[in-house]
Amino acid sequence: MRVRKGYMIKRLLGFCLAAGCSSALLAQDPQFSQFFSSPLTLNPALTGNFNGTTRMVGNIRSQNADYNNAYNTKTASVDFHLLGNSIKQFDRLSMGVLFLSDQTGNKVLTNNHLGLSLSYMKALDEEQKRSLTIGFQAVYNNKRFNSANALLEDQITPGGIINSSGDNILNNGLSKTAVDVNAGILYQYAPTSEHLYYIGGALFNILQTQKGFGNNTTAIPLRKTIHGGMMSPVGYAGTFHASFHLQQQKGFNQLLIGAAYSHYIKDILNAYVELYAGAWYRSDQSLIPYIGVEWNYWRLGYTNDINFSNQITAGQLRYSNEVSLYYTLNKDRSSAKFKCPVF
Repeated sequence: MRVRKGYMIKRLLGFCLAAGCSSALLAQDPQFSQFFSSPLTLNPALTGNFNGTTRMVGNIRSQNADYNNAYNTKTASVDFHLLGNSIKQFDRLSMGVLFLSDQTGNKVLTNNHLGLSLSYMKALDEEQKRSLTIGFQAVYNNKRFNSANALLEDQITPGGIINSSGDNILNNGLSKTAVDVNAGILYQYAPTSEHLYYIGGALFNILQTQKGFGNNTTAIPLRKTIHGGMMSPVGYAGTFHASFHLQQQKGFNQLLIGAAYSHYIKDILNAYVELYAGAWYRSDQSLIPYIGVEWNYWRLGYTNDINFSNQITAGQLRYSNEVSLYYTLNKDRSSAKFKCPVF
């Protein structure tokens, strides 16, 4: 059997990523272009920051899929309010649970995260125009190297791929667990029932636990983020949304900034329907168009990253697809009691 050179390179890249040969890539935490649709990975202070009683969110991101399924990230989360009758009016105590699975190099390396978040929103005035929220998140992480999906250099011959390797790494399943802590803060100002401005910040990997296998370990670098945005009505049925997300982790810096317009369509099949369209720009020279639809308690969003840089290497983002799905239980359309950001 003749082995295509491109195929061999793809499989070897998968192992290189898993083994830690690309420290620049592994220094970055998983991230979403739709950062606004993944609240518990954006800021622990966003736990419980929604209109309703319970929120469930799912995200799927596939990046550089043609390069041996280079990166696949999935999340599922649920957050809800606690002790509603036992705390001060307009304040909120909330809890959330997050599961994140990040797979690299055709599942050669898998990172699974389980996070538990707790936040408290404090109303700063009796009209609830201003609020300040702090949040904390404890995360249990398991990193696993899947030797069954790895392909090493001594397995490749001019005649094809042999079944066994002399490297001991393929004969041992490698696994590492760690616990870390994240924290965040969020300030919101709603001068009217139709306007909202907010800004927040978060620190991730505060304990800077060790990554890697065996003696080849390094500390996970601290990640610092700032995000914010606003929403304002446009005419009778429209709303303008804008947001940004700035993050820094070791030598990695990134800015996402953009806006969207949503339009409410009244009484379609006796349902609440709102359509969304917008775009975000990322500082790696990517344009991220966004479309979405909200139907009663559900909101579905889709983005496809378009990289227009003419200098793209194998390890960099070439394209990605993302889908987000929100479900909010007991959403109150008639009340502006809790004004929360959509983006």
